[in-house]
Amino acid sequence: MADLGRIVARNIRGERSRLGLTQEEFGKLVGWSLSQARDAEKGNRRILVQEIPMICRALQVTFADLCRGAEPGDLDALGL
Repeated sequence: MADLGRIVARNIRGERSRLGLTQEEFGKLVGWSLSQARDAEKGNRRILVQEIPMICRALQVTFADLCRGAEPGDLDALGL
């Protein structure tokens, strides 16, 4: 079973790149330092529930987009 945190981290990295944002620019948009943004993309930083809306707004995506590639059971449990 794939780790949902790693999947979200990978999707954050991909969406940030798609927008042409640096990690530093992305971090500023969500109120993180460069190291926090870097750690989040590596899956080494736990993303808090209250941070998800800021991340989605910064990346112009939905939470479902961040969960793309997750196990069907995880998506069902999240109502996605």
